[in-house]
Amino acid sequence: MKRVISGAIAIPLVLGVVLYGSPLLFFCFVAAIVLVASHEYFSMISNMGVEGFSVEGGVLSFLLLLGFFLGTKWLLIFVTVFPVVLFTTWYFREKNVKVALDSIAYTTLGIFYIAGLGGYFLLIHNLEGGSQMIIFILLLIWCGDAAAYYGGRSLGKHKILPVVSPNKTVEGAISNVLGTLFAAGLANLWFFDEFSLTHCLIVAFICGIIGQFGDFSESLIKRNCQVKDSGSLIPGHGGFLDRIDSLLFAGPVFYCYYQLFLGT
Repeated sequence: MKRVISGAIAIPLVLGVVLYGSPLLFFCFVAAIVLVASHEYFSMISNMGVEGFSVEGGVLSFLLLLGFFLGTKWLLIFVTVFPVVLFTTWYFREKNVKVALDSIAYTTLGIFYIAGLGGYFLLIHNLEGGSQMIIFILLLIWCGDAAAYYGGRSLGKHKILPVVSPNKTVEGAISNVLGTLFAAGLANLWFFDEFSLTHCLIVAFICGIIGQFGDFSESLIKRNCQVKDSGSLIPGHGGFLDRIDSLLFAGPVFYCYYQLFLGT
């Protein structure tokens, strides 16, 4: 019931911001989600004894998103400033040379994993018909996750990657892909005519597979950090990072597919 209530509140909010919010509001929305997920990430890695630069990592994550929002020139400036900030931070905050690279490397991973991948949704939103594209991606992932959950519970017998995620099954993974294909066909008939049905199904198939790798990747981090969920801010769902792990992989893949095969 907690999952249902949380979804009933969150889904209309997300759809409202994506469809009716200004570009600036959408940027602020994405930035808020990324910063919360970033905080969850740094909390997780601290559980395994690694003290990342959480404040600096949050600031750099925001600046990276700002680069996506403002354009290529600002992204290049970020790439230039990024290593300088991290190494300078270590010089002023740490004394143990033996763990210097741990803090720097884990902070770098968190920034590019969450903000670097999440920033692609700003690029998608900037495209013509971008709002509808984001709704399309959300529908693919949400339907895929729901299909995997119920398909795995009712049919799941064969574990797919038990060392990382013991509850995931081959049957659930197949159900996930079938769910994304169903969602793509429904979206194409209902509201999403930016792509032909063929392209909708192809990109849904790709996102259905790659989105699950996003899920496994976050599970790998949680397994290393020995935590069940990234956080507890969303009742019944865990943390923000738990909810966007598949989207972080599916968004960039969708954008690349668009640029390679559909962009003009």
